[in-house]
Amino acid sequence: MRTRPGICRRKARYASEDAALEVAEKAPFPLRPYHCELCRDWHLTSRTKGMRLPRFEIERRQAEKIKGS
Repeated sequence: MRTRPGICRRKARYASEDAALEVAEKAPFPLRPYHCELCRDWHLTSRTKGMRLPRFEIERRQAEKIKGS
């Protein structure tokens, strides 16, 4: 994923994938971390189609599916 410079400047930066995952886990909607080629830090994105989801998001979706059944 290539982030444009203007987008990179506006996004929150995280020093590690683990730090980004902690924030993503608390969000009320699906987020996943990615490593930015411009700033070399980690950002969060809501784009998850075709991407590997964090374990907590997979578990969250499974729990919702069970509740809906």
